[in-house]
Amino acid sequence: MQPVDILSNDAISKNGGQDSEDCSDDFILKKMGYSPSLHRGLSSVMNFAFGFTEVAVLASVCITYGFGLSSGGPSAVIWGFIVNFIVTVVVSFSMAEICSAYPSAGSVYHWAGQLVPSQYTGICSYICGWTNFLGNAAGDASFANGWASFLSSALIASGYEGITAYDQVGTSIAILFVWSFLNFFRVDKVGWVNNLAAICHTGSIVIIIIVILAKGEHTTGAFVFTAYNNDTGVTSHSYVGALGVTAALFSFAGYEASAHMAEETSNSSTAAPRGIINTVLATGFGGLGLLLALLFTTTDIEVAINGDTGNAAANVFIMAAGTNWGIGLTWLVVINLFFAGVSSVAVTGRITYALTRDNAFPRSDVLSQVHPQLKSPINAILFVYIFDALLMLLPLIPTGGEAAFYSIVGLCTIGFQVSYGIPILLKLIFNPSNFPKTPMSLGVWSVPCGVLSCAWLFGTSCLFFLPTTAPVDAGTMNWLIVVVAGVFVCGSLNWFLNPVKFKGPKRVDVEMVGLTRPSTASVDNNQYARGRKPSDVVPDEPFNTDA
Repeated sequence: MQPVDILSNDAISKNGGQDSEDCSDDFILKKMGYSPSLHRGLSSVMNFAFGFTEVAVLASVCITYGFGLSSGGPSAVIWGFIVNFIVTVVVSFSMAEICSAYPSAGSVYHWAGQLVPSQYTGICSYICGWTNFLGNAAGDASFANGWASFLSSALIASGYEGITAYDQVGTSIAILFVWSFLNFFRVDKVGWVNNLAAICHTGSIVIIIIVILAKGEHTTGAFVFTAYNNDTGVTSHSYVGALGVTAALFSFAGYEASAHMAEETSNSSTAAPRGIINTVLATGFGGLGLLLALLFTTTDIEVAINGDTGNAAANVFIMAAGTNWGIGLTWLVVINLFFAGVSSVAVTGRITYALTRDNAFPRSDVLSQVHPQLKSPINAILFVYIFDALLMLLPLIPTGGEAAFYSIVGLCTIGFQVSYGIPILLKLIFNPSNFPKTPMSLGVWSVPCGVLSCAWLFGTSCLFFLPTTAPVDAGTMNWLIVVVAGVFVCGSLNWFLNPVKFKGPKRVDVEMVGLTRPSTASVDNNQYARGRKPSDVVPDEPFNTDA
């Protein structure tokens, strides 16, 4: 028996219009074992907007630009980004192939549970789900801290007093609550905000590039592509260059966001995977243009790193465009960081919802509840807020607190990359014979793309454990290993002590004889207007398993 094409006309009824698309999407979701609960109100453009604003390349480049200049200089910054961009495109195609087969809010977590023999579903999906949850949650905390830090830089540039480190903690927690509250509303309402955010993000990148190149003095191509700078105290050039690559890795973190919104997206089996690919392409080209503009106008690395605002990108804005323009560009980044936070919390809420509906956390029966009117996983979002708020208290630790929080940025990127690599690796190892045929199939390129993706994702994740300065002491050590150990202990305790045994996501059996589909005869479009969902329709036609 051959694998079923889940998008063929023999598999799903196509009667045209939005109702037909929703019926197809909900049929696929029910075939995966889940009843539609979330509001399917996102178009393909909205889905992409969530991904693009979640990665927020403008914000992430500006946050890490100073670190890159200190750890290898311009050459490490630009070449690290270019190489990472090229390989990440390959990774995005490997992820899109799997996403098209299993379009669910669980994303990589759900995929991991489908690609292994049933006896391994629980442990594989649990590890993948926890790492992805931690990557998303740490990403929320990173954006909140980055927003507070950039707000302080904007205030300093505007002639006001900056925000102290302790006050930034309170500011971060407050803005995170605002982002969480905005995500209480139905997803199509938040989706229009993200459409606006994507336009704002793209426009801001273009404005910054044009302004600093038009008004600033320029360095040379040799400086941009070959200049080396090392403020780490480490003498090895290759070691320092490896540190510089981590800045590029953070700039792409979170590009699977479109997959998490699949259950709220129409035509999800194609819109969500294409959202992943388009997010990577838009992030890569936008980030590359922004980095080139910054590097060609960074005429003094020392001033950029140690300037008055406390942020290298903001210092370059002022250095290149003058005080007034520089202030305006810095506030543009603050605005874009706000939008990025809204998207980030939305995505983290969806992976948390997917995990809790499968009992991955204590009291999952409460956390997985969806608001009946807003159709939003409010309890899961509140859980994420509390978890993130605890992470953002780390800078208050008397010794090494700030260094410990910077390790959260590393946890964010590692969490994302490892969770991306796990389902790709599992598909390579087990090569399930019943893997569905989809329009995003890579064919003969699936294996080589998967091998390259796994080597890059797992290999570069190890770089985040390296100490970033020398000599190393309690105040400068890389606390990531401590944070990861703590996470491992918490995850293990939850696995063994959770009174509800975790079995993983519900599995798909696409070769099951007798599977039925909704037909045009049984689907009356008027019943949707009367409040009935496609999931309420009684399927009455046999599913063709010989497609």
